[in-house]
Order: sequence, then C-alpha cells, then structure tokens
Amino acid sequence: MTESAKTSAKGRAVIRWIFAAAFIFAVAASGLLTGLMNAAGLFYLVFGSIAAALMGFTGREIATAFRDAAGGTTEMESLGKSAYFWEAAARNAWILGGLGSALNFIIALSRESSGIADVSNRMIHSLIIMLYGLVLAVICLIPEMKLAGLADKTRSRWEARPVSEAEGGPRPAGGAITADRIIGTVLFAAVLGLTVAFIIKGQAASGQLPIGKLLLHWPAYLVVLGGSIALALFVGAGPGARAWTLGFAMTGLISLLMGLIQALFGFVHKNVGEIASAVAFIISASSLTLLGLVAVASPLEDREVMEGRREGPGPLSRFFWVLLPLLTFIFLILTFIMVVTPMKQVR
Repeated sequence: MTESAKTSAKGRAVIRWIFAAAFIFAVAASGLLTGLMNAAGLFYLVFGSIAAALMGFTGREIATAFRDAAGGTTEMESLGKSAYFWEAAARNAWILGGLGSALNFIIALSRESSGIADVSNRMIHSLIIMLYGLVLAVICLIPEMKLAGLADKTRSRWEARPVSEAEGGPRPAGGAITADRIIGTVLFAAVLGLTVAFIIKGQAASGQLPIGKLLLHWPAYLVVLGGSIALALFVGAGPGARAWTLGFAMTGLISLLMGLIQALFGFVHKNVGEIASAVAFIISASSLTLLGLVAVASPLEDREVMEGRREGPGPLSRFFWVLLPLLTFIFLILTFIMVVTPMKQVR
C-alpha cells in the first residue's frame, strides 16, 4: 500500500470517528438518555459479556480477534475465526440482555413496594438491560461484518493452503476444560451474584412473590433442564453441542406457552394465585433457558467452530439465539400486564 493510500485510509477513519462522536454527543445532549441509566445492568452486561467470551474462547483467540478488528495483522487465515468471535460476542450480548431483564423482573417482583406505581417503575426499568444488550450486539456486529467481508475475499487462498498451515498446528482436544473456561465460569457466577446483591441492597423482601419462588420454580426447572438433558441424551453425540442449543430452545418455547396458557386460565377463573404461579413459571423458565444457552450450549458450539470440528453454527442455532431473547422480552411485557391487572382488580 502506498503512502498516499495509507494517508487516505487514516483520513477516512478519523472522519468516521468524528461523526460517531458527534452522534453520541447529540443523543446525550438531547436528553434522550434521561431515565435510561441502569448502573447494575451496565455492570452485569459488560462483565457478563467478558465472562461469556472466556467460556467459549481462549485468551489468545480473543486477543487475535481484537487485533484483526483493528487491522493490525497480515495473517489472513485468522479472519474467519475472528469474524466468528465478534458474531458470538454480539450473540452473547443479545442473550445476556434478555437474561438480565428477566432477572431484574424477578427482583422487582420479590421486593417490597410502596404501590402499583413503584413496582411498575421497577419492572419497566429492568427492560433497559435489553436495550443495553441490543446496543452492544450492534457494536460487535460492526467488526464482524468487516472481518467477514475480508475473509470472503481471501477464502479461496485460505482453502487452497495445506491443512497444517491453515490451522497453525494441531487442534486442541475437543471439550477440554481450559483455564480460560474456568476463569470465565467463575467470573460469570460472580457477576450474577454481585449484580443481584447490588440491586436488592437496602430493599425489603416481599411475602407475596418471594425470590425463591420466582427464581427456583421447580416445575419450570423440571421442564427446561430435565427436558434439555433428556433430548441431549436421546440424540447422542452426533449433533454435538447443537443438541444442547436445540434442547434449551425447544423446552424454553414449550415452557413459555405452558405459562401463558396457565395465566389465561387464571384470568378466566379470576384467580390471582393462579396468575402468580403462571408469572413465576414464565420468568423462571425464560431465565433458565437463556442461562442454558449463554453458559452451556453457546460456549460448546463456539469451541466446535474454533477447533475446526464444524464450519460454523447451524442455522437453527442462529435462529434460536435471536428468537429466544426476543420472545423473553415479549413475555416480560405480558408478565407486566398480568402483574398489574390483578393488582388493580384486587383493590
């Protein structure tokens, strides 16, 4: 590349950053972000995304993805894997956004409130984490599209190389428990615990919908967790990690539909207790489904891709990664309506 071409590229990069900074400043100055600040949710999403990345990728793979995104490498063989990392980071942010909103809903319903306006405000505030997840996902998709485009241009050259050269040496053993995965798992658990502790600090518990009933609703665990394990055992080792993605997704969909039907029966019977049980089933099932996807199924699929055992995630996996958080958001809105409506009726 000539000096004039390098100068032109740097100039375009500076212009892009100036326009991006101007956009952010305009949004902040307009007051559009007023009321959209959730410190605990931001902490959870940022560090949760870091933990999720470590559960599915090694530290070297993450560093390479950042280096490739910055354009500081000539190793074209790594572009495809780096592009996949950024796709996975966007997926994790989207799923974590849905999971964070569901967990915040649980905490909002289990804490003592001063009335319908107070609990409604807290439930609505919990949806902000979903917005954070969407924004972070869009940001991560930018380097993914850039690297995927570069990888497509060099795909023929990459595929023509010998296997030993393209892969850079022997592959690690599939499913091996690495230090990165252990650190990511511990960090993910710590982030969840610290986020919950930060939110409930100074708030009194409510006796109507205790956090144990919402978070550890055993029928939801039996359907989602038991069904996912059963499906993975029945299909065997052929589909690999995709079986876990399909298991959590299908049992999650079944659970959401079951909870909705139960809630509708509760409205027909005008039974607040039945509606409360349906709310607990929906929130617990959606939380467990998203947790299983981001902490179990997705990291296993990531390792299969990065170790060369599969070319990429299956289309059904990508479909469910997008669908389940979106359905969780929709069902949280329905849950908000179900919670508020009986409270108005009781008065």
